[in-house]
Amino acid sequence: MYEPVRKSMYNHGFSQFFYSCTRQNQGRPQAIGLGLLTVNTKYPIPLYKNEADELPFDTLKFDVSKSGKTIFISGIRLKPYLMSEGDSDEEAEEHVKMGLVRYGPELKFCVVDTGKSYFRVVGNQISKEEFVIKKNPLAAYYSQEKMLYDNKCINCPGSKYNPRWYVFETWERYLKRVEFITKDSLVIYDVPEGKAIFEDKDRTFLPFAVTEVKGEWIKVKKGFGRESNFDPGKNYNGWVKWRNGTDIFVDINERLYE
Repeated sequence: MYEPVRKSMYNHGFSQFFYSCTRQNQGRPQAIGLGLLTVNTKYPIPLYKNEADELPFDTLKFDVSKSGKTIFISGIRLKPYLMSEGDSDEEAEEHVKMGLVRYGPELKFCVVDTGKSYFRVVGNQISKEEFVIKKNPLAAYYSQEKMLYDNKCINCPGSKYNPRWYVFETWERYLKRVEFITKDSLVIYDVPEGKAIFEDKDRTFLPFAVTEVKGEWIKVKKGFGRESNFDPGKNYNGWVKWRNGTDIFVDINERLYE
């Protein structure tokens, strides 16, 4: 199971917490695909071997344990891109006391193919086992996470609330909207495969925003308001190799909780 890593920013002078989605995966072969499908963990999800199949071979179900954590129930061994059971009631209470929020369950799959009526996803990042999630005509499908939050309010003007939802983000959309990325052995180039303009030999905490994606390369700029870590005399705007085939080289820190 790939869990989001909850980290405190106190060590870096911050009082926020963030989700880091790839520290434990960094440098390991995994399915990349077209992007990421975030699924709702409140409704059962039928799983199919092929998009033409009429009957599912399994159904992924969700339940809440006595502790308040979400239980994933399936007849297959799931190891998706991201699977987190969320906070227990006790953990949620502590987080709320700290001025944070309750960390809910999360489930993301790498999408390797998609059509009008289906997503083919990787259910196990180790074995590369794939299955199909068919699109439900009663569900809402969003191409950006922001669209989900814009429509989460039941009675708000302009909101098209639908409790059944999915979010499919291409890697480009996903990387450009995450809070920041970091990279060990950081080298920034003027262009992809070009000339190195900066190398972090001191392993400094340098968070970057992603402004552009070209295949295995991302264009970065200083991000996250951590300006004191950046040398004002150096140019950091350039290109970083974020993956090589199925090896991911960056830590993707998806969101902050203040």
